[in-house]
Amino acid sequence: MLIYNPMPAKKDVQVATTSRRVDTFGPRRDAAAVLQASLYVPGNGPLAFNFGGRPYLPPSSPQVFFNFQYTPAKPRIQPVDSGGALRWQDARRLNLSARLPWGRARVLDGPLTGIVYPDYPGPVKPLPVPPTDPEILETYMIANTVNLVVLPSLTPIEAKNVRIGWDADSFSWKFSADIFTHAALELVKPDAEGAKEVELDINGWTWVLLVERYSRQHKFPTEAYSISGATRTQLLAAPYAPQRTGLNAAPITALQAATEQLLYTGFTLTWDAENVGPADWTFPAGTLSYQSQTAMQVIARIAETVGAIVRPSRDSDALEIRPRYPVPPWEWGQVEAPIERIIPPAMMTQLNGDWTPQPAWNACYVSGTSSGVSMLVRRAGTAGDNPAPDVFDDWLTGEQASRARGVHELSKGGNIEIVGFTLPLFPRTDDKGVGLVLPGMLCRVPEESGAWEGLCLSVEISATGTGASRVDQQLKLERHH
Repeated sequence: MLIYNPMPAKKDVQVATTSRRVDTFGPRRDAAAVLQASLYVPGNGPLAFNFGGRPYLPPSSPQVFFNFQYTPAKPRIQPVDSGGALRWQDARRLNLSARLPWGRARVLDGPLTGIVYPDYPGPVKPLPVPPTDPEILETYMIANTVNLVVLPSLTPIEAKNVRIGWDADSFSWKFSADIFTHAALELVKPDAEGAKEVELDINGWTWVLLVERYSRQHKFPTEAYSISGATRTQLLAAPYAPQRTGLNAAPITALQAATEQLLYTGFTLTWDAENVGPADWTFPAGTLSYQSQTAMQVIARIAETVGAIVRPSRDSDALEIRPRYPVPPWEWGQVEAPIERIIPPAMMTQLNGDWTPQPAWNACYVSGTSSGVSMLVRRAGTAGDNPAPDVFDDWLTGEQASRARGVHELSKGGNIEIVGFTLPLFPRTDDKGVGLVLPGMLCRVPEESGAWEGLCLSVEISATGTGASRVDQQLKLERHH
């Protein structure tokens, strides 16, 4: 039989809690004041001394040590801020009269194109600004001007048959001209101080050039003189620049490695890896090695690794690294393609074509050698069943670099036509929307049968006749059918 007792055990019932009341209403105590009040301070009355004598008795007790210490009393604790009060009221109301505008949202990603993006909400950067539409006229009146002066004296030189050009595979503009007199030749001929510099101005477009070679043809009763040279970027190559050997001891990016080659040369480098390309990548320690190379050879090799070109400046000590193909050829017809020039057929005076078909590659295996990554780059939407030749490069040490090189190799395939045509070089102040076309620019040609896009490969400007009676630029465009 079990009996339930709801009462707790006796040992738990007799548990009590002690408490002490605090000094709620007493005066506020100051420990420093209490200590000061406990000290004895003699008054400032007169002191009476008694110098009476008495016999000296040596002490028989041990020495006595005194310890004077004040022990304050332990008063009851006192509450602090017991009389505090809290104020409350409604929160502040700000911008009660503000009004929100109602209307169409502001577009931040460029103009609306009507493109449906199934995989992501939209472009992450604004669409490129479309090029200026060229001005189409029935007749173009151009007052051509060609000026050639010696630097730094600005001594003018009379010249004819001036030619200057640049292609995507070179790193400097090439120049040639015929001059009339032996005195003019003496002004530009190299001497003990090195190659002379001249400034060429054609319809407002300026080049600063080094005169490297000259020749003379003597046929009685006349003499003919000619000179040739290149822009100042030639100073970064042989025989002007020294050959060097290098190996990176620490990780370094491709942009840093290219910039390092221009130290103490006065040249600057532009590489917009974010907006223009190509993408930058990192060389691990011990992977960036070269032997007996000039500064330009190293920079050109870095650009070639990712399928880029080196664009030299015309009149300053500057270089720019740009992708040879701004976008793959199969994207040239899209709205977001970075078209830089529109060249109307009405401006063309000559036209020719060269059919150079290549296999329609849709995949490419790209890999580094001692370091880096191996990657199969495949064109989206294809089976990758027609691979291009494999690419192995010591400097392909990053994923972005391997991808850029693979896209570059695929861009070289397909039905390719090299289209050449001639059009005037309009003055820089009034270029009619065309102006000077440079290699690496993506151009659009609006023909009657349909517009097509092409990549500029080379440009050559010719000023023929005495006084530059005619100035033209010959272009070569790579067109993919």
